[in-house]
Amino acid sequence: MPIYQINNVSKTIKVGVWKIIETEEELLNTLTNIGFDKSTISQTKNKQRLKQWLATRILLNDFFDNATITYDDLGKPHLDNDWFISISHSNEFVAINLNKKSHCGIDIEKISKKVERIKHKLLNPTDLQKVSSLEHLTLYWGAKEALYKYYGKKEVLFVENLFITKFLSNKNNLIGAIELQDYSKEIPMEYEKIEDYILVYTL
Repeated sequence: MPIYQINNVSKTIKVGVWKIIETEEELLNTLTNIGFDKSTISQTKNKQRLKQWLATRILLNDFFDNATITYDDLGKPHLDNDWFISISHSNEFVAINLNKKSHCGIDIEKISKKVERIKHKLLNPTDLQKVSSLEHLTLYWGAKEALYKYYGKKEVLFVENLFITKFLSNKNNLIGAIELQDYSKEIPMEYEKIEDYILVYTL
């Protein structure tokens, strides 16, 4: 199976990445072979979305047998086994972040010029002054997406409430922050480049 990587960050934090090379039929067969109920499979007509949906659940099975993903009214995913989960997908990649102790967030983004067109919706002027490359810009975008998923509520604004406060000199670590009137939290994060994508997740 094309698991791209499994990263057991700690006993309570796990990250998995899958690169989709299978056909839809191959993914369906794999999922049903591990006991997944066909009647619960997503009914989307978007073929790429369906493959991402299937691959996510196959990848999750590598960590937990028979774990079920549900979604709340705001679209935040949850597991039925007391672990927290965050999910991201971009083209042929899907990624999940699992955390036993707290909420989590993950994002995988392809490095492309499309982010240039929307950067002012994502980054504040201070952020923009720090960005030195397209890859760096994609990292800021992905980190803020991961923070957004960590918080899991809709009132968060990328420019006003989500921040990258510090890049650490050791490894690929940074500190993110969520700042709202009634909520303030600094969150350690880690990132890496996977082919021409940026993967970033909360710790």
